[in-house]
Amino acid sequence: MEHSAAHGPSGDHSHGGDHLEAHGSVFKRIWVPFFILFGLTALEFLIAFTMPSGLLRTIIFLFLTVLKAFYIIAYFMHMKFERIGLVYSVGIPFLFVVYLVILLLVEGGYIYNNTYGG
Repeated sequence: MEHSAAHGPSGDHSHGGDHLEAHGSVFKRIWVPFFILFGLTALEFLIAFTMPSGLLRTIIFLFLTVLKAFYIIAYFMHMKFERIGLVYSVGIPFLFVVYLVILLLVEGGYIYNNTYGG
């Protein structure tokens, strides 16, 4: 009877500790980020239905949205495991886009208030 290297020296089909370690690694790489994102989304829903609308709620939503975006980029686009140069090439332009959105919101509010007397 021939034994392949995958079956081990005794010819059994058990995977040993490697399979359990791989399973734990997959669990950590997929489910832990899922539950963190789920918790952040649940927090957003809680804030949406319990907190009165206003500037503070908007700032909290923007912060949580940016936090979730960074987390998605880090884990599901595998940026956490890339070289720092690639991380900077994606992260720095993203920060500029966030800055642009903030400027547009501020300037848009100024124009709205001066045009419509809001």
